[in-house]
Parts: sequence; structure tokens; C-alpha cells
Amino acid sequence: MDKIIPLIFVILSLEVTSQDQLRVIKVNERIALKIPLFFSQMPEGERINKFVSSRTPIAMFTSEDREADLGINTNMMRWVEGGENKLKSLYKGTFETLFDKVEYIQDTVKEINGRKFIVFEFVSSVKDENAFSGTTSTRNYSYIQYTSYNDQILLFNFGCKPKRMGKWQPIVKEIMESIKLKGN
Repeated sequence: MDKIIPLIFVILSLEVTSQDQLRVIKVNERIALKIPLFFSQMPEGERINKFVSSRTPIAMFTSEDREADLGINTNMMRWVEGGENKLKSLYKGTFETLFDKVEYIQDTVKEINGRKFIVFEFVSSVKDENAFSGTTSTRNYSYIQYTSYNDQILLFNFGCKPKRMGKWQPIVKEIMESIKLKGN
């Protein structure tokens, strides 16, 4: 018994440490960022089942347990220099029409590695009213950053269930602050 307890602590500390370890990856020749050591590229079939989008993302990663996802995508909308607050307001309005409730943690414009980003961090909920099963609510934690890149908007999106937010919140902040872009 005396040998088992230290072994349990070692195993638990390895799991906590492995979740926090980040590695730098090059998504392509222009985008690099840190992601958790045990994140992997999301298979296309899984991406299609989890996310409805007319645009194929640049990259989608998922955690080993498939409970946290990180995506990188573009939007053809133009970002006018100095128009960050108008664009932030537009995106915020979109969130408020997509979800029944949005609880903002961050709603700001900040500079990261010499580039302006619109940053939203929030917990959202959507009610599903069904005549057979009654009313249910789906909640999600999201951390989304937008920036101007090559006359498009580049977006980085992290999501997980709110019950996992305590685990992922400090890690996703480190991920988002590690983003480095080459060129425009």
C-alpha cells in the first residue's frame, strides 16, 4: 500500500503535466502556434459531423479525449484598418443571434505579437424545444480570435464544454497568445 500511493501521485502528475505541455507547430508556411502535446489533426469525417461549414478550415485539431477542439479558418469579409471596433460589434451581434444566451468573459481588441486581434471569450447556450422531449439547453465555452490577413479575416476558434473550462482556459490563452503570422 505504501508503494501504491506514491505511484498514483506520479501518474496523476504526469497526466496534469502532459495536458499543459505545448509544442510549436507550423500550420502552413505562414501560420505557427503552440498546441497541446496530445492534440492531433481532426479527421475530415469527424470535422464534418461536428461542424457545419461551407468553407473547409485551414486546420482543425482535437484533444485526445475529443472534448476540446481548435480550428483555424478564413472569412472573405474585409477588415478595414482601424475598423476593429465596428467589426467586433458585428461579430458580437452575430453571436447574440446564434445563441439564446452569451456570457462574455472577454470582448476586446488586443495586440498579440505585433498584430491586432479581436478577442471573444464566452460561454454560450442554445435551448432546444422539442414537443417529445421537452426543453434542453446546450452550453459551450468558446475562445475566438480574429485578425486581418492578406485582405481576409483569419480566425482561431477553441471550444469545449463549460465543465472542462477550468482545465482548458489557461491553456487556450497561452495557445492564442502564441500565434505568429508571416507576411501581411
